[in-house]
Amino acid sequence: MNINKKEWLKVYENNVRLDDIFISRYANDEYYNEKNVIALQVEFGEFINETKIFKYWSIKKPDKDKVLEEYSDVITMLFLFFNLYSVEVDILDTDYEGDIFKKVNDISNDLTRLMDEHDSYLLQKIFTNLLKLIFELGYSEEDILNAIGKKHKIVEDRLNSDY
Repeated sequence: MNINKKEWLKVYENNVRLDDIFISRYANDEYYNEKNVIALQVEFGEFINETKIFKYWSIKKPDKDKVLEEYSDVITMLFLFFNLYSVEVDILDTDYEGDIFKKVNDISNDLTRLMDEHDSYLLQKIFTNLLKLIFELGYSEEDILNAIGKKHKIVEDRLNSDY
């Protein structure tokens, strides 16, 4: 999997800038980590829901913009954990075996592990598999990076308006 690491580092750096504002406002919450893990799991669920990959009964096609918007939420939340635990954004060199449903299940299980584990391997594994999943669904890196840029603008506007 070839990605533009330089562009992803820019995304991460912008995410850190926004995270720092968010952290300064809310990190004193007793259940800060737990709430953020749950928020990340919910965002992942919303993303999967928008892809419609499991909705064999539906004739509706996924809305590309909604899928990318929800994916952006997942990455933005995931990068918060990279920031909180000082983990380098990196892609693991793994050959993923299995179908798309196994990949979704594996990501879901790994997100649950974040309640108790914060190691770099787990975070990088989640990030790697999220990238593999979105690429497998046919989205381009350019589409993803643009969508995350839009999401960052929305987050910044919310943080500046005491949303």
